[in-house]
Amino acid sequence: MKNSIKIVALFLILLVLSFNSCNNAVNQPKAKFVFYFIGDGMGIQQINAAQAFLASNQELKRDSSLSITEFPVVGLSTTYAHNRYITGSAAAGTALASGVKTSINTLGLNHNHTDSLFSIAYYANKQGFSVGVATSVSIDHATPAAFYAYQPSRKLYHEIAHDLLNSNYRFFASGGFIDPTGSKSANPLGDVFIHGSEKGFYFTNNLIVSDSIKNSYSTIVYSVPNPTSSSTLKYQIDNTGDDVTLKDITAMGIDVLNGDEGFFFMIEGGKIDWSCHDNDAASVIHEVIDFSNAIQVAVDFYNKYPTETLIVITADHETGGMSIGNSDMRYDSDISLLAKQRVSLEMLDQKVRNFFESNPKASYKQFQNFIFSDSIISISGSSLTDEQSQMMRRAYEQTLGAKSSDDKKMIQREYGNHEPTAATAIAILNQNAGIGWSSYSHTASPVPVYALGVGQEKFCGQMDNTDIPKRIASIMGISME
Repeated sequence: MKNSIKIVALFLILLVLSFNSCNNAVNQPKAKFVFYFIGDGMGIQQINAAQAFLASNQELKRDSSLSITEFPVVGLSTTYAHNRYITGSAAAGTALASGVKTSINTLGLNHNHTDSLFSIAYYANKQGFSVGVATSVSIDHATPAAFYAYQPSRKLYHEIAHDLLNSNYRFFASGGFIDPTGSKSANPLGDVFIHGSEKGFYFTNNLIVSDSIKNSYSTIVYSVPNPTSSSTLKYQIDNTGDDVTLKDITAMGIDVLNGDEGFFFMIEGGKIDWSCHDNDAASVIHEVIDFSNAIQVAVDFYNKYPTETLIVITADHETGGMSIGNSDMRYDSDISLLAKQRVSLEMLDQKVRNFFESNPKASYKQFQNFIFSDSIISISGSSLTDEQSQMMRRAYEQTLGAKSSDDKKMIQREYGNHEPTAATAIAILNQNAGIGWSSYSHTASPVPVYALGVGQEKFCGQMDNTDIPKRIASIMGISME
């Protein structure tokens, strides 16, 4: 009888210990250094596709693992907004920043715009932590803005930029600003660079800042020297090797933020979402890999300070309804085919326009030889199925044909904002690789949550996006009230 009691007692002890491993740890130390990574549009399938791509392309000389998937704790998060089940980036960003649901397109305000919702970054800064916000898109875009802005619409880029100036955060990094002078604003507030300089901001295109600069300025704002027209970093598939990456920005942020006071650093992989909206699988994969490389910089920092560091990774939503497996290929897939795509859909659009401007009377055969070439999509046009050949020829004819307003509407529905032949070529490659897409928009799929470091056990299991900043704040020992 006594032995039975001992066995039951031992079982109960083990059960409690197991439960605690995914819940509250005893005498939990506080996190001094916190990294909060948000992969915009990044669902489980985007990560899975990147892993499969790396594993299938040995010539890339990369390990098939991503730093993301090496984390010891994994959870799932719901993403719905206050007024819509399929969320948007502003509402989701606000939830991930403040721990409160809001309405679509709203930043840092409650759903009816009557009260401000302060972010974990705001509270961390208020309670003595050094704060940084970085992204691969513009700094006034929805996700980064959710950590410092209070606007009824995410499209108020100029006003958002002025909220940045009032944040008192230590570090910002991105592709730049969309409307720094207020040329697109109904009520311009003045040039962001002039006002920022007056407030002690240092604006730079240099990834390295000296100690004297860091000591002389309250805030460092980095923008890439060669941004795209949308004020973003280049798609990584288009990176020449000399272009700035999210990894570079993350390393710079650590250099600026690291100090005795500790820091909170939010880093967004923004162009994962953009390439998912385009249903451009190869570009998605390159963006996920770049995001993972940035995370590895944080992991390297964690390895130096394992008892003081927390890294949390999640997404604001999934985009595109991406899958490995489609109705054409059924059970077959060959993700390695995506390595044959050399440029993003965005760049391919421009290359196609340039081709037809230079060759307005180009035959279909000439065009086919152009687009299916080693520098663009290195597959043979003759390898297309009859159906795919018909798709390409139809897109070619729509590109060259006179377009009435009805034609333009039809092309918009079928190809989005992209040049028909460019979108079709990418779609064919996706199809052959076994990639499926259900949407050009967001989905309501739960997104992954990964954690490493102090308090990692708090991110096990299923949660809502509003839970994540609250749990991080608890581990940091800060109040969000």
